[in-house]
Amino acid sequence: MWREQIKNVLWTHEKFLDDTLFKQIRSKVLDTETVDMEQSHFKYKAHKGKLRDDSSITEPILHRLNLKYISLFGKMAPVKGLSSTQFIVKSFVPNESYYDLHMEDPRLYGDVAFMYYLTDEVDGALELPSFEFKLLPMENLCVIMRTGFMHKVNKCSGSRINITGWSYAAPSRLTKNTLKGYDQL
Repeated sequence: MWREQIKNVLWTHEKFLDDTLFKQIRSKVLDTETVDMEQSHFKYKAHKGKLRDDSSITEPILHRLNLKYISLFGKMAPVKGLSSTQFIVKSFVPNESYYDLHMEDPRLYGDVAFMYYLTDEVDGALELPSFEFKLLPMENLCVIMRTGFMHKVNKCSGSRINITGWSYAAPSRLTKNTLKGYDQL
């Protein structure tokens, strides 16, 4: 069941998918190679293999998200032909990876981001400082967060594997990421 953690900003759903499906998705993700992604404000690993094209991974997640998106935003997100902005698998390099304080511009990234966590972690919380809110990653936890709010992720001692997407990302954002080669992920 969805739980509103920050009014009109952030929602969570524990045990988002049934256990068997969760384990199948995690197993497929763990079988992929990764590539380092690093800029001045972040460092993480992106999983290769175009997992966003595997309907056995995308459809269960996006179907469940769309049920909530309809009630929150009155519209569904695409489930096919996804870009790496709309559906990407990320993991952390233990004790090195991070995301500095930042926010995604809703004009570029759309209304919302989702994060679906595949690992339990003891640190590496998603933090929204202006709300004094922290959320530790937990296996099979899904988060919906509106864009346009400052947030960060501190270094994590674990791998912090998650599937992330900006479901309504603007076409201009998708083109920019294609030019960077992210479409190969």
